Amino acid sequence: MKNIIMLDKVSIIRDDVYIVKNIHWNIKKGENWAVIGRNGSGKSFLLRVISTIIYASEGDVTIYGEKPGNTDIWELRKKIGVVSDYLQREYYDTISVLNTVISGFFSSIGLYHTATDEQIEKSILILDKLGISHLSHRMYGQLSQGEQKRVLIARALVFDPDLLILDEPTTGLDIASREDFLKLLSKVISFGHNIILVTHHIDEIIPEISDILFMKNGSIYESGKKSSMMKPKHLNRVLDFKFKVKKKHGRYWAAL
Repeated sequence: MKNIIMLDKVSIIRDDVYIVKNIHWNIKKGENWAVIGRNGSGKSFLLRVISTIIYASEGDVTIYGEKPGNTDIWELRKKIGVVSDYLQREYYDTISVLNTVISGFFSSIGLYHTATDEQIEKSILILDKLGISHLSHRMYGQLSQGEQKRVLIARALVFDPDLLILDEPTTGLDIASREDFLKLLSKVISFGHNIILVTHHIDEIIPEISDILFMKNGSIYESGKKSSMMKPKHLNRVLDFKFKVKKKHGRYWAAL
């Protein structure tokens, strides 16, 4: 399979301190990854490099054959959709759901441009495809957290990105809303999008995830196919906590 993301000796430095250090990571077309690690392990910083929000301090980054900084970054970003807790918190409360989705065409928080008929029609189609068209005229701030996350996925899909990055997307959700959201992720993958899911909860790793990357102290601890990575000997070390792992219906659960 073709590599779509290649990171070679990538590091992120802030105030002379390595936040992420010496990362080697290749993602192939058709792979769906989960990135697992404790809070502060560098997961989010690494994903910001892949989504071109920040640039690596050291090393080489190649995304769909292009190197950020040497290409049209806006065209490159059309291939990568991003859903994050930060975006959810910062998005304006007083904008309609439909306009929230349309704003994805302009990579803006809020809508300051006049959308074309084609952009409006596509946004409506995406909302319908995700089963949330009934929310289209409601205000973003009136939605539950789970509904807001669904809307942000719709926003991220306006350019039909090959890759969708989700940075701890279930933060703040109750159990029922979280399960509904994870079902939606399975549906998104069935549409042909690949995902990178950042989490520290192993039970959020849906069956469609094929590969696992463990991060610890800003570095890659281990990576590989899910079947070999989701073992207590790996998880206990990366999460610094001893527990057993149970598997049921294609999902993994921690058992004390």
